[in-house]
Amino acid sequence: MESSTTRQQPPISTKWWSKDTVAIVTGANKGIGYALVKRFAKLGLTVVLTARDESKGLEAMESLKVLGLDHNVRFFQLDISDPISISSFVSWFRSGFDSFDILVSTLHLYIQSACIHFAHILLYHTLLLLLLLLLLLLLLLLLFK
Repeated sequence: MESSTTRQQPPISTKWWSKDTVAIVTGANKGIGYALVKRFAKLGLTVVLTARDESKGLEAMESLKVLGLDHNVRFFQLDISDPISISSFVSWFRSGFDSFDILVSTLHLYIQSACIHFAHILLYHTLLLLLLLLLLLLLLLLLFK
């Protein structure tokens, strides 16, 4: 027999992130990458903003400061096409963080040659870009739900 008083369940929280959630966003000095950094910062995540051009990355950090969103954002100059830059980033990241939870890579495709034997590489990167865009869309849907 059911009780006449219904016990209220606490609402289920859909918030799965905290200030301890670390997001790395590459190419984050403009466009979608910058918009994601702003959104993550507003949500209280710890964000690592990277940019190939150090001055543009510092400009992005300054604009975040003006918006009051720089307190949980760190900047590191990173060129994802340069192995030395990647190695530097990894060393820097490991010295300050245990792990990361989110990685957003804003890929840019540059066609430098029309050689037919590079077509499979272009196809691979195009498919990878589409996959990343789909993942980004899913992430945005979850964040704005």
